[in-house]
Amino acid sequence: MPEPRILRWEATTKRQFDQIDRERAVVLLTCSPIEVHGPHLPMGADALEGEGLTERMLRFLPERHQDRTFLKLPFLYAATDVVPQPGSLQFQPSTTIRVLEDLGRTLAAQGFRHVMIGNFHGGPRHFLAIEKACQRVQKKHGLGMISLFSLLISRLTEGTSNLDAVLGAIEGVDPADLVGDTHGGVVETSQLLALHGGWVDPEYKSLPRTTVDTWLAKKGETRPKGGNPRELFKMVKSFRATQHFFLEESYSGAPASASPELGEKFLDVLGGKAAEAVAQLLDGEIGPEDCHSPIWKIRFLFLNPMMIRLTNRLIGFKHPLS
Repeated sequence: MPEPRILRWEATTKRQFDQIDRERAVVLLTCSPIEVHGPHLPMGADALEGEGLTERMLRFLPERHQDRTFLKLPFLYAATDVVPQPGSLQFQPSTTIRVLEDLGRTLAAQGFRHVMIGNFHGGPRHFLAIEKACQRVQKKHGLGMISLFSLLISRLTEGTSNLDAVLGAIEGVDPADLVGDTHGGVVETSQLLALHGGWVDPEYKSLPRTTVDTWLAKKGETRPKGGNPRELFKMVKSFRATQHFFLEESYSGAPASASPELGEKFLDVLGGKAAEAVAQLLDGEIGPEDCHSPIWKIRFLFLNPMMIRLTNRLIGFKHPLS
């Protein structure tokens, strides 16, 4: 099977660009934050993982799509709900939407038909902002622009960033390590070890397991279970606990259990699942309207400026970097 052809947009010459079949080409962009990921991972972990996952996905695409040109744009770090500690860069959801809308408009004007936005940041206000921009671009310009992350979580989780059920059966994984592993834990540390091992501080091996739930337990508190899109009150309380946790802690999970071997397995599993969905999209079996996350139906609660202010008041939290 031929390797997919990936061109870095910024390194492409005019002569090369003019030879691209733009109707068949796929533009790739990762939109993930620069944010603190524990004391051991690089600030760009989400973007690096988003790019790594997208490129791994291309390996698993059916042969009928391997002859496409994949144009990779430099990653965009306009994102919200970042870890509220110095080193993170915080943006409003409206900024993400506007930038991606502008990008979609100029790509559509040049004749492109397929754009996939990668991401590895589970903040709902971030991935819903990506979805909103994609929807607007589709309506205004007819461009098939989708959130790859949202498509993936719609199939693998119930709209959360928890990957316990998906990755827990992998050989070498202790399922207990995946409980509460949402940021800088075994999953992300393993993937970064596989992708950019030289950028991971070796002290990760000595970091204790810590999660929002264990942090609350020390305070004699518990977080409400559930919190799916139909249980808004639980979602707000859970979100509040998470935000206050990350004022004190910079990771959630068990990074000491990570390894590059596990990282390769995680990337293969997630990349394979993503390839299945993307192949259906490119084959026309599903459309952009089928690529939304489970919480897309209540996006108003996360993206409307008034609701954002109200939610912040309900959770008693003002982001110190805003």
